[in-house]
Amino acid sequence: MVEGFSLVTIPMDDNLFFILIFILIVLAIIVISYYFNDRNKILRNLKKVPVKRIASIKENEYAKLFGKAIALDTTLVSPISKRSCVYYQIKVEKKVNTGKSSSWKTIIKEEKYIDFALQSLQEKAIIHTNGSHKLTYLVKDVKKRSGFLNDASQNLEHYLNQHQESSEGFFGLNKTLRYNEGVIEIDEEIAVMGTGNWKESDHNFDRYSSKTLYLSGDKTNKLLITDDPKALTTG
Repeated sequence: MVEGFSLVTIPMDDNLFFILIFILIVLAIIVISYYFNDRNKILRNLKKVPVKRIASIKENEYAKLFGKAIALDTTLVSPISKRSCVYYQIKVEKKVNTGKSSSWKTIIKEEKYIDFALQSLQEKAIIHTNGSHKLTYLVKDVKKRSGFLNDASQNLEHYLNQHQESSEGFFGLNKTLRYNEGVIEIDEEIAVMGTGNWKESDHNFDRYSSKTLYLSGDKTNKLLITDDPKALTTG
């Protein structure tokens, strides 16, 4: 001990100590969840490589493309907003009250997609979604709710019924539900990253060649797809 100085210890209540530990754990979970959510994983990976032209992509190259989503032979219709699209994600949650607190429980989580083309400048590639290992984040731009004094529309009720759910509970009282939908619409600007393979195709995109670029994903290099506007600034 240095003469003239003494260490002062501040006693800490055990309850305060455990509260601080709990807060730190909660903060750590929030930070980890944010860092590793699908959106941020996709954005980080897209930043790693420059955007390329379709014609310049080599065989088996893991490459990034920006462009418009184009239908091939058919399209999907999103169940909630009834938009023509090539990909949609839907999540329906029910509010659950437990004593003095409440939380949201996911009762429906649906994702549907088809192979589609991506047009970049005057070139096109096929995005092979079916059978690919992929990671997708779509902006949930349609948000609806139903509940007390707010009946679900006929369209929403029909969608719930298709999944063996209902907007009403006991005695015909409305459940508190929220519905989120994201889609890739026709001609929507998106970012895609995947492994390129040049294959013979029935789609005559290039009159000088019978081969078309297919972008797909595997366990190591997943097919990344997003319509997040922030992704389109990472060129």
